Amino acid sequence: MKVDNLIADSIAPSTKKVYDKAVSTYLNFCQQYDIKDKYCSETIELFVAHLAQTGIQAKSIKSTLSGIRHHCDINYIDFHHNTPRISMMLRGIARSCIKSTRPKNAVRISHLKKICNSAAVLFETKVAVTLRSLFTMAFFAMLRPSEMLHAPSSPQHQLKRSSVMMKRDKIKLTFDSYKHSDGAVSIHIQRMDCDILVCPWRLLNCYLSQYVSNDCDPLYPYSVCEVGNMLQQCLAHAGVKTALTLHSFRRGGATWYSEQGITNAKLAAIGRWKSNAYLRYVKP
Repeated sequence: MKVDNLIADSIAPSTKKVYDKAVSTYLNFCQQYDIKDKYCSETIELFVAHLAQTGIQAKSIKSTLSGIRHHCDINYIDFHHNTPRISMMLRGIARSCIKSTRPKNAVRISHLKKICNSAAVLFETKVAVTLRSLFTMAFFAMLRPSEMLHAPSSPQHQLKRSSVMMKRDKIKLTFDSYKHSDGAVSIHIQRMDCDILVCPWRLLNCYLSQYVSNDCDPLYPYSVCEVGNMLQQCLAHAGVKTALTLHSFRRGGATWYSEQGITNAKLAAIGRWKSNAYLRYVKP
């Protein structure tokens, strides 16, 4: 027991939380793809490539591998992650991030209307209804991609049907877990009778009444990668030349709320910011 306690005390509680999440992410990956030999170098390579494909940066991937290595050290498991090939993969990911820096543009209301229109044209009814609700909620609730969709690195953040309560004139959205969270928090999104096309209340109510009933179901049953691809199709169809990503909705929502004269404190509360980082999201 003393040995176990000393090993447990070798890392800070905050580090342990990060490492536990890394191990959970890795084991979920292995289970998803039915991988039996979990700790060989070939499996690690596939995992690193998988994380890179979902947009995880090299620094975060290294941190994830450190968490898995720590787990393996404690349990006497050989973890072959220091191979030359994996080192080259990480360098390649880092260089790719430098070449293709994510654009920091904001979705505007005009963009949002065009994107929703294109979704209705491009996709069958169920997918279109889902996307229109998702895009408007991403904008007005300033959702992070990991909050609205499945992200392999942080599946615990994804909203469920039980996270939503529809009221007569607003949506109550409860986050049990989110980036930098230290407890559950709720926000309210108002109904917008002035513009049906992008009213989050109307579109979410339509979506829930038709397609989601089980409280345990994800609110939007797609991955970040899937919806990111569909967003690019909508942008191309709508003729939007501005480079936009899923994170651009969060920037767009912050900019729109600021233009409406909302106080900084309320903007930070709705967007679930713990610092003044929200100021960087407002794009005049």
